[in-house]
Amino acid sequence: MVLRDGGTARIRPITADDADRLVSFYEQVSDESKYYRFFAPYPRLSAKDVHRFTHHDFVDRVGLAATVGGEFIATVRYDRIDARGLPASAPADEAEVAFLVQDAHQGRGVASALLEHIAAVARERDIRRFAAEVLPANTKMIKVFTDAGYTQKRSFEDGSVRLHLDLEPTDRSLAVQRAREQRAEARSVQRLLTPGPSPSSAPDAPRAASAGPCSATSSAPASRDGCTR
Repeated sequence: MVLRDGGTARIRPITADDADRLVSFYEQVSDESKYYRFFAPYPRLSAKDVHRFTHHDFVDRVGLAATVGGEFIATVRYDRIDARGLPASAPADEAEVAFLVQDAHQGRGVASALLEHIAAVARERDIRRFAAEVLPANTKMIKVFTDAGYTQKRSFEDGSVRLHLDLEPTDRSLAVQRAREQRAEARSVQRLLTPGPSPSSAPDAPRAASAGPCSATSSAPASRDGCTR
């Protein structure tokens, strides 16, 4: 995918082979971004966390990563839930979504692209709504959801903002996607014409896919394993 600044990244599923990569990614996230993701100080992931965040069935639980040079720069996950907010399977059609983006890559449009992509994956699996809980101070993440163009409801519960997004594409969400693509492509061309691109703009080396701040889908078609083709 092409990012807002014209750099490139790849979106792929997170698998059991990514444990060390996930730990390394998390170590490079600021304490503030970790707090926004977990609503409490969370300096490191436990072994249980790492297992949970790298093992998915890719139906009721999906985890995707944006990578540059083979390393994670952002992650997104959804967990299907029932009306009480508990883990569920189909026919439950709602899922809780969460993001985490390394601070060095915030503002590049990574979370927006991940939201677009994971929404497409969710729709393929008969999930119609996303729920997200965001701290009021996490204005960047709230803006990601608001700017996506989906129909949404917002409430304030227990000190956090609770968002519900209808994943059915709207005229506005489709227009947002097209505008993002056009801006990214224009900047990508500009970068190609400018000598000395930064290392972070280099595309990933090819890597087989085997299978949340800016902490809570690319417009390319999503395959059943969640990869961007």
